Amino acid sequence: MSLKRLSALILLCLALAVPALALAQGARTYAVLPFKVTSDKFQYLSKGAQAPVSNRLNWLGYFEPVEADKIARAAGRFPANLNEAQSIMAAIGTDFLVAGVLDFQDGDKQVNITLNVYDRIKAQSWNKSSKVPLEGLLPALERLSNDVRTEVFKRPGEDAKATERKEARKDMQSKAPVPRNADFVTGDTGEAPMGTAGGPVMNPQFRYEGGAETPGRWQSQSLRFASVSMAAGDFVGDKKTRIIVAGVNTLYAYEFFQNTLKPIGEHKLGMRIKLLRVSILDLDRDGKAEIIASGLDDPDGNAEPRTFVLSFNNGKFENFLPPQKQYLSVVRIPPTYQPTLLGQIKGSHGPFDEAGVSEMLYQDGKLQPVRRLHLPSIANLFNFAYLPDGSNFKIVVLNEYNYMKAFTQDLEPQFSQEEGYNSSNNYIIVDERLPGMDMGKRDTGVEDFYYVPIRMLPVAFDSRGKYELLVNKDISVAAQVFKKFRRFSQGEVHSLFWDGVGMSLAWKTRRIKGTVVDLALEDLKNEGKKQLVVCLNTYSGAIGASSEKTVIVTYDLNTDQ
Repeated sequence: MSLKRLSALILLCLALAVPALALAQGARTYAVLPFKVTSDKFQYLSKGAQAPVSNRLNWLGYFEPVEADKIARAAGRFPANLNEAQSIMAAIGTDFLVAGVLDFQDGDKQVNITLNVYDRIKAQSWNKSSKVPLEGLLPALERLSNDVRTEVFKRPGEDAKATERKEARKDMQSKAPVPRNADFVTGDTGEAPMGTAGGPVMNPQFRYEGGAETPGRWQSQSLRFASVSMAAGDFVGDKKTRIIVAGVNTLYAYEFFQNTLKPIGEHKLGMRIKLLRVSILDLDRDGKAEIIASGLDDPDGNAEPRTFVLSFNNGKFENFLPPQKQYLSVVRIPPTYQPTLLGQIKGSHGPFDEAGVSEMLYQDGKLQPVRRLHLPSIANLFNFAYLPDGSNFKIVVLNEYNYMKAFTQDLEPQFSQEEGYNSSNNYIIVDERLPGMDMGKRDTGVEDFYYVPIRMLPVAFDSRGKYELLVNKDISVAAQVFKKFRRFSQGEVHSLFWDGVGMSLAWKTRRIKGTVVDLALEDLKNEGKKQLVVCLNTYSGAIGASSEKTVIVTYDLNTDQ
């Protein structure tokens, strides 16, 4: 072997060994302290801002957050300089310390956000600030977190992404970003249509249908039951995403394992229970989410609301709280748009209390309402979502026919359409008898049904903070004739954005065979990238509900996040 070839071989071996050596040394750790908040009114944002920054900085295998119990070792201390930060990092046992400040100004209408990052090994500090309206708090936190990834963590590709974003044309600011996936059909967003192979289509008017082997799409095995809802997240406490699927009165837990869904737990709630929606949220902030299964007790009788708040320990569901006599669900609400627990009790003349929806707080081992939300009269706990729109937001509501309506934050109607979205066959009996007229049995002539829609998901697919709303489009010939037809042989997930006049289509999936029952945006495969997760029931005909099965489908999202 010549000397030149030998030298080249040695250099190649060294090049290959450097990344391996870096991985062998293990990931560096960081800790995000609870934010310092200058406003008494918004003290709850101390931990509310901590979570999204910590999640945003996570780079599996390279920069990972320390456990929540280690952050508690800081004992409430907040560094004023590098020396104090070094002391806190030594106590926690971390390589980086992130300390943020939310300085509210102008009567709490503006907030000056400052992120301070301290490097223990290099004994250096970094900081950057951004002053935004209150409603722009979350997008600003995301932008600052991106800057930390680029300028402090030196994550590969982040510099190029930042440059590309700066050079983006101004007229594209109003356009909704389109995740790249061969199973998505783009709408009027200014993006070039893509074919199933990832390249441009032969003709923009052609519709390309993807098959079972389409890249970027995964489908689970058939599960033996029909589902009514789904939620995904870390309810084990190991920073891995797992999924909860709700049957009529049973909860099933699964994890993604070897390209299939592996069952890890099951919990029966009783034959008298009928579930409406399942959510997950870390109520006690211990790093492990609780499972919130909301439904009805005695659905064909008095139909009283009943919500089960559970934890998942060692493969078993356990009661975190006693059953709650109210409906509970998780919704992203302004100004931070973080997942928040909401509640509503039963009304005196209908399934929902006329007083409306309240934000709930877990404190001293119980749930307490803390404030009433300002919502349109047709809104209830299950049928609305907030859609951020710059420094403001829209309230999107689905009426009794699942037609979409949009309101300003002052509850002024701005948009309405007569197309069905997010319909389900999950109903609450509305008894229209007058009080005192209960003769011990129901009369079908004086009762109606309220069908609970599946959840709407507000999401931002890029760092510009342009939000879209993920919904399921009801597709049925019968539904065009019968307004309350509820069984669908197929559906499409649509991503809608506010274009200044109404809700426009950014992109949509290709036809999904089956009845869509829920949506999520989570990293189900635990690969470091979120997928669009769709829960659906197989369709076996208009009267074949007894043979329905559940299938989970995921779509990879090739975005800049």
